[in-house]
Amino acid sequence: MKRNNWFVPAVITAGIILIVLSIWAPQSRFIKNFSDSNFARLIERTGVVKLQNNEMSAEISINSNYKIEALDVLRTEPGSEAVIEFNGGGQFRISEKSEVVVDQLDNGNPLVVVRSGEVFVEKFGKSPGFWIRSEGQLYSASDFVVLDRKNASRLMDPLPSQKGLAQITQAEIEVILNSKKNDFFKCFGQLIQKSPQATGQVLISFTIERQGLPSKVEVSKSDINDPHFKNCLSEVVARTRFRSFTGDPIATVFPLKFE
Repeated sequence: MKRNNWFVPAVITAGIILIVLSIWAPQSRFIKNFSDSNFARLIERTGVVKLQNNEMSAEISINSNYKIEALDVLRTEPGSEAVIEFNGGGQFRISEKSEVVVDQLDNGNPLVVVRSGEVFVEKFGKSPGFWIRSEGQLYSASDFVVLDRKNASRLMDPLPSQKGLAQITQAEIEVILNSKKNDFFKCFGQLIQKSPQATGQVLISFTIERQGLPSKVEVSKSDINDPHFKNCLSEVVARTRFRSFTGDPIATVFPLKFE
C-alpha cells in the first residue's frame, strides 16, 4: 500500500522541530519566566545588575521586574545596587560590588546566600519570612538585622516585638542544624579514615538559651563510641547560633544517621 506523499516530509519536519526545541528550550529564560518555579523578582536597581545560572553560558544584565529562580546568581558592579522581593513580600537590598545566590531551604523557605559584599533586609514579608546565610552562619531575616546594626537605617519594617520572638519551634531548630550537615559529615569523614566500617545513629541533646546560644551539649546516645567523633559533633552544635526568644530555655535533641 502506497503511503501518502505528505507523510515522510511531515515526519522529517516534526523531527527537526523536536531537535531544535531540545537545544533551545533548556536555555530559554522565556519558558522559565512563566513557570511556577519563579519565586522572586528584581523590583529596583541602580546601575548594572548581572545574573547567571547553570543553564547560561555567560551572565546577562537584567532590568526591573525580571523574574528570579532558585540558584540564580546575582552580582552588582561598583556604584550599583538591587532590591529583590520574594513572593511572600520579603525584600533585601544587594549593595554594590556584591554577589549572592537566591535559593531555597529544604522546607521551601527562601534563602539568600551571601558570597561577597553585603546585603540589607528591607522588609521581612509574611511569616516565616526568608533566611540569610553569611560567613557560614544561617540567620532568619530578623536575626540578621539585629546582628547587623548597619541594617537599621535601611529597614522599612519595624523589628519584631519581643512578643513576636516568644517561641522558637522545633522546625526552626531543624532548619538551622540541617544547614550544618556538611560540618557534621566532616566529623564522620575524619572518623572513617581510621574506622572505615563505622556506621550508626547519633542523638545530640542540648539546651538553647534565650540569647540563642546552645548549652549543655552532649551526645546522649550513639552507635559510634569514638570520643573524638562525639566531641567533634558536639562542637558543631555548640558553635551554632539560633535566634533569640523570650520564655524558658528550650531543651531539645537532634538525630543524625551516618552510613
